Parts: sequence; structure tokens; C-alpha cells
Amino acid sequence: MRLAPLLPVVALAAGACSLTRPEEQPAYVKATAVESRVDRIEHQNEALLDLQRQVEALQAEVRRLRGELEETAHEAKSARDQQRDLYADADRRLGALEARASAAPAAAPAAAAASDRDAYQAALERLKGKDYAGAEKALADFLAGYPQSPLVDNAKYWLGETYYVEKRYADAVAAFNRVVQEHPDSRKVPDALLKLGYSQYELKRYREAREALSRVVQKYGDSAAATEARERLKRMDAEHH
Repeated sequence: MRLAPLLPVVALAAGACSLTRPEEQPAYVKATAVESRVDRIEHQNEALLDLQRQVEALQAEVRRLRGELEETAHEAKSARDQQRDLYADADRRLGALEARASAAPAAAPAAAAASDRDAYQAALERLKGKDYAGAEKALADFLAGYPQSPLVDNAKYWLGETYYVEKRYADAVAAFNRVVQEHPDSRKVPDALLKLGYSQYELKRYREAREALSRVVQKYGDSAAATEARERLKRMDAEHH
């Protein structure tokens, strides 16, 4: 009988609990908050992964660009070295050739010999003055006008040099081959073989370049051309060509 007054209170509390909505219960609220935090963390992780992929892609692009820059710098240095060597070589050879030409005895009547020497010297002056188009025409005119001149082999060689300086390497190959094939006893053959090798190298015909340079070393080992051929072969070895 003493418990009777409490029964309505218990019943009222139980009724109140049964009337509370599930989403308002503490356990549900806590679980919902945890789930929201997990969702935010997952979104953050996805953003970080995406950012990492972007960073890796940028790093790969930087490595590629750095490689291209290094290759471009190497090619520019090689071009500068080649141009410097070419001008030094041309000046040296022109000086030596002029000395030989002035000391050579006439091989024909005086008037005719003076005429072909004058035409030849005029062509060399154009070449020495870097008038390559004018030198090319003057040398071609000389070869057409004086086919029997003792200077024909030299003229053919210097015609090849004009092509080489102008980076017309295929024409240079043909010109230097003419010297080697048509004038096998000429003093210009070692130089023609050397520049034939250089021209083949510029055309990326590395096997043919090695063949020409090796011929210089094997047949004219004591010449200045052979020294230059050895240096170019070493360079090709270093470049794995």
C-alpha cells in the first residue's frame, strides 16, 4: 500500500521517456557527430591525396624541363665550339694554302697561270671575308673556267668548305667526296676526309662519320687532320655515337 502513491510517478516518467524522439537521444546525437567528423576527415584525406598527385605531376614536369634545358645548353655549347673550331681551322688552312700557292711554280704559260691563280685567289678572298655565297659562285666559276688548272683539287675542297660553313652538310659530303675520289693523290685528301667525317656527323650518320675519320687516322696518321680526327672520334666515344 505504501508503494501505491509512487506508481503514477514511475508511470509518468516511463511515458516521458517513450515520448522522446530517437534523434534527440544522447547516444544518437553522439553517433551522428562522430559520423560527421569521419566524413570531414575522409574529405580532407581525399583533398590531400589529390594535392599530392598534383605535386608529383609538377615534380615530374620540372624534371622533364630540367632535362630539356640541360640538353639545349649542351647543344648550344657544341654549336659554339664547332663554329669557333671551324673559323680557326679555315683561317689556318687558308693561310697555309695561300703560302703554298704563292710559292708554287707556274705549270702553264705565264699569262694563263696568272689568270687561274688570280681567279682562285679572288675566290679565297671572298671565303676569307665570310662572303660564302660569293665564294661559292667564284669557286664554281673557277672550276668551270679552268678545269685543267693544278688548283682544281683545292678549289673543290674549298667549295666543300663553303657548303659546310653554311650548314649545307649534304652538299658538303658530295663536294669532299669529289676531292677524295677524283684527286686521290692530292694534298687536300686528308683534309677532305676529315671534313667529310664532320659533315656526316652533322647529318647524324655516325657510322659513315667514323669510317671517314678512321681513314684519316689510318692513312695520314702524322698529319694535322689526323690529330683533329682523333679528337672528334674521342668526342663521339664520349657521346656514345
